[in-house]
Amino acid sequence: MLESLDKTDRLILNILQEDGGISNVELARRVQLAPATTLERVRKLKQQGFITRTVVLVDPEMVDQATVAFVRVSLTLHGADKVDAFRREVESLPQVMECYHITGDSDFLLKVVASDIGAYESFLLEEFGRIPHIGRIHTSFVLSTVKHGTRVPISDE
Repeated sequence: MLESLDKTDRLILNILQEDGGISNVELARRVQLAPATTLERVRKLKQQGFITRTVVLVDPEMVDQATVAFVRVSLTLHGADKVDAFRREVESLPQVMECYHITGDSDFLLKVVASDIGAYESFLLEEFGRIPHIGRIHTSFVLSTVKHGTRVPISDE
């Protein structure tokens, strides 16, 4: 798929990943195209699935959600129906920011946010713990963030 992008499309994607709120006029100026042409290119990138959505990133501390935990989960049963049921349950939990089906000692890795450890404990016991077929949960709390990125590297070549 990447081969179908020219240098300008790649530049547009890199700029939008850095600042999704940039105006079309400013984006056009930076890629040296007319605004109408730039708007059409962005529309096509969305239509083709290169751009899946545009979001605003909120500072978790400003909204009292600065406690971050990475949670490894092992299921007791591994049939497709059990895995799908777990996925559906997790998708409904707003505290779960990310969920990955992984290989290794655990089945899933989740990124969970909470206001503090007590709030995480309540979430674990009252909401997460009600999900069927969870065998083991291992939680690691984030002490500090060394790097947090949202940008997928795209070569401009």
